[in-house]
Amino acid sequence: MSGPVAEMHPNQAAFVEGVDHVLSAWTALELAVEHEWGGQDTREKRDTLVDEIVDYFDTLVRKRQVPEPSDLEELLLDILDEDFSIALEDGSEKEVARVLCSMFDECKTGNFATVDKMAEEREKRSKGSAAQQSQTMARQDADESDDGSDSDVSMEE
Repeated sequence: MSGPVAEMHPNQAAFVEGVDHVLSAWTALELAVEHEWGGQDTREKRDTLVDEIVDYFDTLVRKRQVPEPSDLEELLLDILDEDFSIALEDGSEKEVARVLCSMFDECKTGNFATVDKMAEEREKRSKGSAAQQSQTMARQDADESDDGSDSDVSMEE
């Protein structure tokens, strides 16, 4: 990401963290990462997307411009298309852009409520995902330990 988080102003560090949380909740992007639609370096491209979004906001601050969700939507669509081969048709970029702009406004005033909420939601998703993986692995272990005698009998009858 854009340099070590420890050297950043707390507001900027919170925003970087928040961007990462928002992207982790974006189903289209997470599917692209999971299935490596962007090639073997898809995970790195996802991390770079965080940097690009943060840089977008940093540039606006330097220029003393106000972030507009519609401009961010275009950036998101372009990056998803170029880096991940995703052509969104669900309009989810609008919600992602809106949330990011709103969170940016909050973070610059020291309000980290949305970032904290997103972190909690991500933690819950992560725990749920870990539980599902554990159940899947347990089922696979059970299937592997089955000697298959039941299926052999069924096939012979």
